This record gives sequence, C-alpha cells and structure tokens, in this order.
Amino acid sequence: PSSLPSSLPSSLPSSSCYNLRRVITPTLTGLPLLITTKLLRVPILGRLIIAFTKAVNDFGCVSRLAEGTVTTAGLMSYMPLYYPFPDLELLEGRSEKREDDGSAYFCMHEELAKGFDLERFIAEQNENDASEELHRDFCYWTIQDYISKYTSQQLTPYQVALAIVKAVKQSSQSPYSSTSSSTSSSPSQKNINAITAMNEHEVLEQARQSTKRYHSKQGIRPLEGVPIAIKDEINLKNYPTTHGTTFLGKLNGTSVNDCIIVQRLKSAGAIIVGKTNMHELGVGTTGFNWTHTGMARNPHNTNHYTGGSSSGSAAAVSAGLVPLAVGLDGGGSIRIPSSLCGVVGLKPTFGRGDLDMKLCYSLGHVGPIGGSVVDVAIGYAVMAGGGGDDHDDGGVQ
Repeated sequence: PSSLPSSLPSSLPSSSCYNLRRVITPTLTGLPLLITTKLLRVPILGRLIIAFTKAVNDFGCVSRLAEGTVTTAGLMSYMPLYYPFPDLELLEGRSEKREDDGSAYFCMHEELAKGFDLERFIAEQNENDASEELHRDFCYWTIQDYISKYTSQQLTPYQVALAIVKAVKQSSQSPYSSTSSSTSSSPSQKNINAITAMNEHEVLEQARQSTKRYHSKQGIRPLEGVPIAIKDEINLKNYPTTHGTTFLGKLNGTSVNDCIIVQRLKSAGAIIVGKTNMHELGVGTTGFNWTHTGMARNPHNTNHYTGGSSSGSAAAVSAGLVPLAVGLDGGGSIRIPSSLCGVVGLKPTFGRGDLDMKLCYSLGHVGPIGGSVVDVAIGYAVMAGGGGDDHDDGGVQ
C-alpha cells in the first residue's frame, strides 16, 4: 500500500466505504536502496527485515482476507454483484423467492435464454445477407457466408481448411518483419503472426468430418465447418497453453482437455484452427511479445500495434483468416485489440461465460471477437452459460 495524503484524518467514520488508515512506506533510492538489497540477502537478517516490513504495513490482512478470517465468507463476499434483471417488478407473479445472491434473477435470465433459437437466427441473417451485394476488393467472410457456401455446395469445409492452413503459414513466415506492405491485395497475405500454434492434421481431420456431414445432410450443427481460433490463454486439447511465455507451456505440458468454452464451440460444429498470439501473460495493452512468439501485427498496417492482450485473436479476424476468435478480457484485452484492428469484440458480464480463471477470475472474462456484430452475437450465444464445474480451467496454475 502507498502512503496516504497528510491531510487525511487518522480515523474515518464507520460509514466510510473503505476502512482507510495511515500506512508509512519509506521510499528507498540510491545508496539506501543498494544497502537494503544487500541486507535482504543476508539469510537471517533478511527474513527479519521482510517480516518487520510486512507487519508494519499489515500485509497479513491479504492472507486473512483470502482465508476467510476477516469475514465469515472470506474473499467470496467480495465477488462482483451481478443481477441480470435488477428490477424487482420482474419477479412479480413468479414462485421463485429472491435470495441475497440474486439467484432468482439469474434463473429468470436462464429461462429467457432458452427461448433463443440459434439456428433460426443464423437462417434469418443468411436471408438478409443474400439480398446485399458487396462491391469491395476485400470483405470479411461472416459465419453466414461460410454456411451459405457449404449448404449451396459452392465450397466444402475441407477446401476452406486447406486454404486457411496455407494462409496461416504465409502470414506467419516472418513474425519479426516490418517490411510487409500495408497495401497488399488481401490482409491475409501479410506477415501478421496471428496464429502461433496449429495442428495441421487435426484441423484437416475436423474439416473432413464436417464435409461428410454436409454431403450426407445429416448432423449439421449451427457452426458446422466454421473456422474459429482460440487465444493461447485457454486450454485446447493437444495444445500447450503458454500464456504468451517461454516457460508455462513447458511447465504445464500439453492440455488433455478442452476448456468448456471450446467444448461448446466444437459441439456446435466449429473447426478449431489453433492458438492465437497474445501479450505475454496478458499483462499489457499493446500486444507486444518479442521473447516467445514474436509480435502480432495489425493487418491494416503491419507497422502498427494490434493492441492487447488478445492481439492474435483480433488480428486473425481482421485479416480474414477466421470469422470468429476467442479472447479474454480483464482491463480491455478483447475490446482494445478489436478497436485497433477494426473488428468487433465483447467482454461479457461477470458470470455469463464459464471459465474458471485462477488468475483474476472475477475480472477476466472470456468473450468473442468477430468481423461483425452478428457474428459476435452468434459466438456469444454458443459460448455463454454456466454449468462448467467439471471442466479443466484455463488459468495460470
């Protein structure tokens, strides 16, 4: 904790939002800092200095809060408050009794969500898009575009997968290069380094199975054959989760299970093309990552940042490699790169998506990035929902 202003009174009224108190934390620079660092390395003396500093600053309060000794419920009593429907009148005439945790509100949200027909929504958007002509050299293929091409047999998911595999390789040949022209005929031809891990055999096998379903006209699902990329902060089976670092992938090994978000996308028929680049550990807003995967570059101008930390997911959509990608957002990690790359990103409300994050799980939310609002809405409809208590988490262990 940092020092409080000298004008702050020594005690505050009990009605205050925060129980503030004066904390004295000395500032060390120059020679005093050098001496202190040397003293901290002395085996016994160093531990005594650290213990004294923690005691003076009441550092143990953090441990007591997490262990539940400060309040009855411990840290859980500080979880974000989320009532999807805060209007009490909406509960009139219902048998549910409102509980302090707002579960009745959430149950109502679940009931209304059950009435959403995803297949009908996609079909309606297909009809709307079919009546529009696009007169541009490059435009984003939407989810509806893929499904329309598949159902009309103009393309197969396998043909698309082959093209994506080739495009990913071409766009990742020179991750450190800044010489790519920003006037290329297609953004996918640039060295953007958006997708950093791709199992070519697995991608093509998913596409083969999807092509068979379209051929037989049986078992076709809402996102059948639609390519989607996953941020390298989310567990994807047979891929290491590196979090943009050189060591976490090796430390945790290859994921043996899909995160529940990935499970839902696969169940809806999506082809997962691989893992996307990100700012190291997700602790930055530029997307800069020089030490591990190389920096993802903005498809609109490869000399510009993508924004972060979901840099690769936004870049993959912006380049037209995929119509939809998955990101994680704590302080803007979906919204910032989406804005800088000219696409659409959504950070869902706390509790709407199911991703058990061990690191800032009350703040970091999984969400979709797409080339259009409609695609983001479709992705959100598939990804959202609770009930993932038995899934492997995607957080830093």
